[in-house]
Amino acid sequence: MKIGILGGTGPAGSAVSARLASVGLEVVLGSRTQERATEVVDALIKRWSGHDLALVPATNEVAAQADLVVLATPVEGAVNTVRGLVDELSGKILVTMVNAMVKWGDRVVPLMPYTGSVAVALSRAVPRSHVAGAFHHLPAGQLGDTDHDPEADIMVFSDLPWVTEQVIGLVERIPGLRGIDVGGLGSALAVEALTACLVEVNRRYKTHASLRVTGIV
Repeated sequence: MKIGILGGTGPAGSAVSARLASVGLEVVLGSRTQERATEVVDALIKRWSGHDLALVPATNEVAAQADLVVLATPVEGAVNTVRGLVDELSGKILVTMVNAMVKWGDRVVPLMPYTGSVAVALSRAVPRSHVAGAFHHLPAGQLGDTDHDPEADIMVFSDLPWVTEQVIGLVERIPGLRGIDVGGLGSALAVEALTACLVEVNRRYKTHASLRVTGIV
């Protein structure tokens, strides 16, 4: 399976790109410009020198042609990015890891999109795609740590069971991660908003905390 990352040059996008490529997946790291994508891929290959990364730099338009696509842009550009790629994303799974947050004084707080969540806004923007959510709560620093595998549960949501199953399968390709089915797109608001709480935890305790769900065998 070829994975495309839209907005793969930011901290979260580049971390998930490298991590997926490190487990043998072919990953197309997309950006608004080919030059920026190439710059980031070169830096990742150098940083992950102990791994044979199948990372390909490309524009977002090219990345959107992959078999499964992950959206890792900042929230401000998320809807406009996918709106410009409706045809390329048609019939495909689009995994959003986008969170709506804003700095309020010295704190980070969640934003409420007019649709109720970023995921629902995306599903309306690309109605012919199968929108799912994953990777919201995993800090980019932990995901991109070349010396340690991440240890976390990843909340996955989608309105289609087979989509959720595929995304959980993708998540669990990464050692140390477990995918947890948390329901449909109606769960997106809670999942996205919780990220702001974890950012505050990490800031206050100076750590890289992630989630574990107990009681599931």
